Amino acid sequence: MKLETILAEGVHDADLPAVRRIAEVWSGLLRPSQLASLVADDILGRIVWVIESGGLDESAQITLASTLRELSLLRGPALTPALVARVNNVCRPIFTRFADALTMAPRSLPLPRIRAAHVLFVGSLQDPDDLPSTTAIDYAAALALDPKVERIEIVHSGAISPDMGAYIHGALGSRREGLEVLLVSTLENEDFMADVLGRGPCAFHVCGESAYSPALSLLNRLGPTLMFVASDGAPVQYADVYWSNRSQKEVGDLWGGQGAPPAFAANHVQILQVPGRPPPAPEPLSRAGLGLTEDALVIATVGDRLAAEMDEAYITGIELAIRDQPHCVWLVAGELPDYLSDACQQVLGPRFLHIPEPSDLARLLTVVDIYANPFRECGGSSARLAAAAGAAILTLDRGEVAAIAPPDFQGQDTEDYLRRLDALIALPELLAALKGRQAEHFGQIGDQRALLASLQKMVRTAARRYHERGDGLPLSQTVFALPGALAAAS
Repeated sequence: MKLETILAEGVHDADLPAVRRIAEVWSGLLRPSQLASLVADDILGRIVWVIESGGLDESAQITLASTLRELSLLRGPALTPALVARVNNVCRPIFTRFADALTMAPRSLPLPRIRAAHVLFVGSLQDPDDLPSTTAIDYAAALALDPKVERIEIVHSGAISPDMGAYIHGALGSRREGLEVLLVSTLENEDFMADVLGRGPCAFHVCGESAYSPALSLLNRLGPTLMFVASDGAPVQYADVYWSNRSQKEVGDLWGGQGAPPAFAANHVQILQVPGRPPPAPEPLSRAGLGLTEDALVIATVGDRLAAEMDEAYITGIELAIRDQPHCVWLVAGELPDYLSDACQQVLGPRFLHIPEPSDLARLLTVVDIYANPFRECGGSSARLAAAAGAAILTLDRGEVAAIAPPDFQGQDTEDYLRRLDALIALPELLAALKGRQAEHFGQIGDQRALLASLQKMVRTAARRYHERGDGLPLSQTVFALPGALAAAS
């Protein structure tokens, strides 16, 4: 069976080009015997074994690691913490060697200069429907609120579509006098890093760039670095400050289980805000037009990759929760395999409403009472729309949706999640209270002035840590060195 056929099993049509590209990359990197060993039911584990087993150069190992993570998001299953640890234990030393190879004297950087200039590594800027893309631009927009900031550079890869260009202009186009905003393409300018450094000292920010990008390995040598960690995946590369909505204990447990060095979790900072301007409240959609009664309780599941993201525990749990509740409707927005859609229809009848390609998702979500996030890492984009539409967000306490939902009503595990769903169905007053709490929380996390204040503080922390580790001395002599090595090195 062709590799592309194996990898494309269960993949959403819109993601097939990305899967074909991964298949082409793997076919070019792997030997015939390695390709022959790949089987559909353990594709992730087999690639991890190939990364570990030797015979590939370091560039190929990093490429495999990066595309492996991408594939797990496109088709599932999610990479287990043990697999993540094995991959990153190979890649992290490679990045450290990359950084150590940079010959340079300690780079002492004055704090006022650092505060005045910020360089963001954002990866591919796709379109306004892509949450990582808009998050990166909104991150830059928050920094631009600081009157002392003179320069913001957005380092990206790939082309920028007209729609994405319009989003960038809306966020940063009416910038104040004295602020320079530069878009730097890594594909159009191979010497982009030299140009960035030539413009003077700066703070580096990572928001959306691939965790396995070799360019990131150099940042810790060149200046203070901050990394927004939007998901639960442990970072592969060092930063002076990591930040998210997670607590220090949560981060320590999550990252430790994925083999990250303790020094990484020690650099984590928890803040409430996230980059992102809240979407406007959409015009309400008529329930009658969807065949829904005004008193129906609508539970929604939304996604582009639902075949991979909805597991058996989730599907069965939703069905059992509403099977004997005649006022409940399960609305699924996104493509499903016919067998799965038919099975749900047989169990729930007219109380299962499937809309494969909603023409206006934001308006559709105005009929929703509970946005029931599957047990997945992603979903932040549609969850933000649901929150703006007034729905209650139900999610596990992990993944990017956990940053959007009130922390006091997140499921600790599958059973706890489903107990909370039962309670929301049975107790209208609890559902109303959660909707109100969700609206309050959504306003708090979207406060970009508060985000700026936190970023200013974190930049100062990053600058101090950068100085304490020798103004850019190699990590092998500082962060990863034996006790006492920093004093000896300096």
